[in-house]
Order: sequence, then structure tokens, then C-alpha cells
Amino acid sequence: MLLPAEHEVHIWCVSLKVTPETAARLYASLSIDEQERSSRFHFQHDQQHFVVAHGALRDLLGRYLALQPARLSYVYNAFGKPELSPVLGSRLRFNLSHSADLALIAIAANVDVGIDLEAIREQSGYAAIAQQFFAATEIQQLDRLQGRGYTEAFLRYWTRKEAYLKARGDGLTIPLDSFTIPQASNPPYALPGCQTPEESVRMEGWSLYDLQPAPDYLGALAIEGNGWGLKQYQWMP
Repeated sequence: MLLPAEHEVHIWCVSLKVTPETAARLYASLSIDEQERSSRFHFQHDQQHFVVAHGALRDLLGRYLALQPARLSYVYNAFGKPELSPVLGSRLRFNLSHSADLALIAIAANVDVGIDLEAIREQSGYAAIAQQFFAATEIQQLDRLQGRGYTEAFLRYWTRKEAYLKARGDGLTIPLDSFTIPQASNPPYALPGCQTPEESVRMEGWSLYDLQPAPDYLGALAIEGNGWGLKQYQWMP
């Protein structure tokens, strides 16, 4: 498998619905720490989703590096963001997010990336979350909407913010209400395989891409710089 080219990001869509045999194989490829983390989930389907998402990440990184997935090792920064161990000598950077039955994995070379994914669910608590975590101008824009329009706009803000923080690797040391995500103003950037084109916005040297990998899902990708080419693939066990 070819590594991402310069100014290229590979986005992998992963279905978390797999056969028991595939789930068992992916579980065996995880580190002891990852296996222990999966066991902390109360519900079995949450355990399986964690196993498949992290197992698929190992499978993909193993394909890029021509290594068995179980041989991959990670190091973590002070905020818990994983990277490939320096002993592997790889320039790959990656990020993972999963929600409901789908996961997204972003892989690039020599640049940090952040990705976030949310299933679109109608919930009554979004307004309260926005009041607590969003900037005043974002709340004002959301207050003009209602119903599904409000839900989708809220999730656009949320996924963009989460992707940006994950790309920076700062965790939640930066309050979500301390920065404002701009409304998209650039022309849509076509991403083959998405249900609709995503939009790209720029924020202080960062590019943010709105993604819709499947119906009833919204996602976002954040990466430093501009002029990125996005390629989307479907992970197959």
C-alpha cells in the first residue's frame, strides 16, 4: 500500500459491524493495554466497537508499513494522543474517531491530523451543551435554527472543534468556548464516496473539512496548512 503523498490525507471509513471471527482476530492484534481498555465498557456492543475500530487502525497501519498489526507499538504525548513508536521509523501520523456503527481513520505523513465523527441523533440536550461549551457567536447562530437543522449545525460545530483539538494534541486544555469556528465560506471540496461534498474552512493556519461519510453521520477533519488533497477508502477486513 502506498503511503500518502505530500499534501495528501487518506480517510478510511470503517464499518464496526463485523463477524465474530473478524472481531476475534482484531482483538488478538491489540496490545494488552487496548484489550484491557475494551473490557472496561459495560455493554458488549461498545466493547466490540472499540475492538473493531482500534483493530482496523492497526490493520491499516500494518498494511502501510508492511508489518503485522500486533507488532505495532505506540507512544503517547502528555495529553494521551497516540503516535507510532519512533523505533518504527515511520513518518505516518493518524487519528481515529468512532460513533454508533461507523469509524473514521485519517492518515497522513509528517503532519498531525485530527478527525471526529458523530451519528446524527435528535437529542434535547444539545442546547445546554452549546451554552456550556460554545462561543457566544456560535450560540447565537444556533439559536436561529430548530429541529434537525439545529442538530446538524450543532454537530458541525462540535466535530470541527473536536477535530481541531485532536490535531493539535492539546486535549481539552483549550476550552471549547475560547475559540470560534468560522462559518464555511470556501467552495465545496469534492470527496469521492461521500454522500455530499464537504466544505473546507481555514482558521489561523489550519484547514477544517466537513465530512459526511454515510447518511445520518457528520464528521470533520483538521490539518495544519492548506492545499490538502483528500482521498477516501473503505476498510475491508
